[in-house]
Amino acid sequence: MDLSAIVTKTSKGEEEIHSRKYGLDRNLRYVLILIDGKSSVQQLVDEKGAALPDVSGSLGALAELGFITIGGQGVKEADDTCTVPDNQDVPTIKAALIAIANEVLGADAGKIVSKLEAAPDSPEGLQEVVNSCKKVVRLLIDEKKAEALMARCSTVLKGL
Repeated sequence: MDLSAIVTKTSKGEEEIHSRKYGLDRNLRYVLILIDGKSSVQQLVDEKGAALPDVSGSLGALAELGFITIGGQGVKEADDTCTVPDNQDVPTIKAALIAIANEVLGADAGKIVSKLEAAPDSPEGLQEVVNSCKKVVRLLIDEKKAEALMARCSTVLKGL
């Protein structure tokens, strides 16, 4: 992440500020509120880093979820559910999802990785297991990590 890049809200971010449509976790919402379209990543981390946990990580999650852009570049907005295109190689996708789970969840990835490994080798089965994993992470680990995991998984599952 370029620390000198200016952070701005997207229309989805503005909509969340005004209506709470997407139900962001409290910490992510607070970081979103702080974004003024003039401050850089470094300024936000320096000014709010002591008061908030992991400002840099929150900015990354907000960008992955499509609420902000960093330096004018965003990540495609993710749906709340995943779909697997029929023409994708499911075992390859499964391996990519396991790597994402390990990266996003770190030491907490064990149960999620086990669920992904046991997932059926069909697009529908894999889709169902990934959606289930999101719920497990949200309930047992952390809302922010569940959102980040789902955003990354959606990108892989849609073949982007």
